[in-house]
Amino acid sequence: MSRVKMPEGVAYRIDTERLLIRCWEPTDVVALRDSLDRSDSHLRPFIPFMKNEPRTYPDTVELLRTLRASFDRDEHYRYAVFDAREETLLGEVMLLDRHGTGELELGYWLDVDHTGHGYATEASAALTRIAFELGKVDRVELHCVPANTASGALATRVGYTLETTLRNRSNYPDGVQDLQIWTLFASEYDGTLASKVQSRAFDCCGERII
Repeated sequence: MSRVKMPEGVAYRIDTERLLIRCWEPTDVVALRDSLDRSDSHLRPFIPFMKNEPRTYPDTVELLRTLRASFDRDEHYRYAVFDAREETLLGEVMLLDRHGTGELELGYWLDVDHTGHGYATEASAALTRIAFELGKVDRVELHCVPANTASGALATRVGYTLETTLRNRSNYPDGVQDLQIWTLFASEYDGTLASKVQSRAFDCCGERII
């Protein structure tokens, strides 16, 4: 399977106007465990990995070690989203290379106590910028079930277009559901919110790369 690389450099940390976005560390276990446990009923209908929750603390540490290893191997880029002072975990945003066909998939979730402030939109726009400007991909996709109207609205704000709805295609915790595919192509990127978001990206040594 051919993996998407980041020819312009891998962003280990991204700063936006209100957020600090960085790769996960095993030391994030307490914050992650607290957020997922409080947000369980909020996330479960719409987030596939909630099928495996709740995890124990040791299993969550192992998950975080796996996420960091996958990040360093350029398999999937999953980031913790914090407030600008890195004091409060707000959620997660990610670029996933599921298919090995040259595109990336944008995903995110937000802590139940921090919805309604535009954080998911800001983080998703920043990561979409990373995909196009550092990853040089031709296409980014966002997948969600039709009932997840908040994700559909987010996709529209960032610049994505609803391409299709696949019937009975997604295996979510609540069972098999229809799946919406939202897409944004490199040729459409200029002028979108993703292209305009105020963000800075830094490599593993702290050198700015965007």
